Amino acid sequence: MANSIVQVNVSVNVAPTHSTLQKTGALISQGGTILSPGNYSLLTQLSDLTALLPSPASISNLVWAPGTVTVTTTSNHGLPNGASLYIVIAGSTGATIPNGYNGTFLATVTGVNTFTYPLATNPGTPGPYGTWVTGSSVQLVQMATTFFAQGFATSVFVLELGANSVNAGVTTLSAYLTANPNSNYVSGAQGYFYSYLVPREWDGNASFIALMTSYQSPTARTYFFITTTLSTYMLYNALQKCAVLLVEAPVYGIWPANALTAITYSTGQVTATTTTAHGIVPGQWFTISGVLPVGYNGLFNAQAGTTGTTIVYNVNSALGAQTQLGTLQASLYSSAGIGSNEFSMAGPFQTTLQYTPSSVNRVTPFAFTFIYGVTAFPTQGNNALLTTLKTANVNIIGTGAEGGISNTIILWGKTLDGNDFTYWYSIDWVQINLDLDTANAVINGSNNPINPLYNSQPGIDVLQGVAASTMTRGITYGLVSGNVIQVALDGNVLNTNLDLGLYADTTVVNAVPFVTYAQENPSDYKLGRYAGLTVIYMPQAGFTNIVYNVNVTQLIAV
Repeated sequence: MANSIVQVNVSVNVAPTHSTLQKTGALISQGGTILSPGNYSLLTQLSDLTALLPSPASISNLVWAPGTVTVTTTSNHGLPNGASLYIVIAGSTGATIPNGYNGTFLATVTGVNTFTYPLATNPGTPGPYGTWVTGSSVQLVQMATTFFAQGFATSVFVLELGANSVNAGVTTLSAYLTANPNSNYVSGAQGYFYSYLVPREWDGNASFIALMTSYQSPTARTYFFITTTLSTYMLYNALQKCAVLLVEAPVYGIWPANALTAITYSTGQVTATTTTAHGIVPGQWFTISGVLPVGYNGLFNAQAGTTGTTIVYNVNSALGAQTQLGTLQASLYSSAGIGSNEFSMAGPFQTTLQYTPSSVNRVTPFAFTFIYGVTAFPTQGNNALLTTLKTANVNIIGTGAEGGISNTIILWGKTLDGNDFTYWYSIDWVQINLDLDTANAVINGSNNPINPLYNSQPGIDVLQGVAASTMTRGITYGLVSGNVIQVALDGNVLNTNLDLGLYADTTVVNAVPFVTYAQENPSDYKLGRYAGLTVIYMPQAGFTNIVYNVNVTQLIAV
């Protein structure tokens, strides 16, 4: 009322919407869904994927020529001409080898309704021609199956990059990341993903490894979960803190040592000949040693064409002619490898997305986390190999047998730089929430006529208190170590105190006093800029190695 005795002015402080960036992840698809390239869809349960999968397409003809099968599809397949990508053939029969045409193959697109794939042995005249589907579709089912085997409380997105070669997929992802950098994320925004579960075939790809160099800095909040192999993990480097690597349980059999009688290299592939039939089949892992040049030696996966006394395997660098023959090492144990619907890395990937930090749901170390629906890496006879993988910060699925626990667990929960994943998770959480909470205080303070937030000592005290509150919350959530103290020191004094060890196991929130800062930075005041806040903290960490010193004595104490 115009003549009222009392007038009430109301100002409102609005609480921040918490960031969900660290709970958003994407399964990368390359033609595995009906989505258009660059689009994504949310999966809250395994059945959500079904509606996104393309139906297997029919084949009208299969023709085998020496070493190659040409596939003619009933309709336009829609694949880019010249692309190399994995295709799954099913439901076909051959006169000589009934299932010889079926399997997963790296195919080359040769026309609007044709593609070819390598096949060493002629399966004979085909009967039913069967169907085809991209390997990405099959892999997505494996990813989602293992992801949701961990539980249904956490959802995940599928990001479609389009059916194409690995290099093309990496290029598309790079463009997507450039257009949607996590540095631009604000609470509630869509299309930003904290981490990506990449297809197996991306492992070791030079373009992909180059892409990851853009995400090595401490402020980069983007991660890639990579399924690597025993012969490719060394292609990565320890600076790639954005990479989490895992080797799935390998397939191998039992065979004796077998001397090589010949070994040759051609365009990334080696063909070795053993003295007698070796017993290795394509897909199994084996070890070659004693050959010169040494590039012929190591752990390798048998490729198509491996049979009888012939072993075919891929290498990562060009090799000259052999100057010394070596040996196929004996394999004393066998391993069946992973299940047909398993994508082992999807389990750890899900674990990192299910963290929901709170005072009653603290963030646990990534190392030794229970992982469900996955196959443990075989340990018998592999002590030296497991030590090598651990030293290289390459993870595997293990078991809790040492602790009397049969569950499968992740060993060792490391990013490629040697830190537990939760180390970087903590750093990201602190960055995100210091930004969110401080911006919220500034905006609310600019709309509070009762107690406005000014660039002054009281205003600095408010911002310091906000930062201290954020860090205290981090301690409560299991992300930050120690207790929080607030100090008001010049930078030189702070550095001296740090050198003296005055803040051991303490989270320090320092705010340079207003007058001191204004004198040292006279041009900042008119810009409304204050850069005198410093937070020093140590992320929480779990145990990965315990050492006991046991002294056994026959002497009776007197």
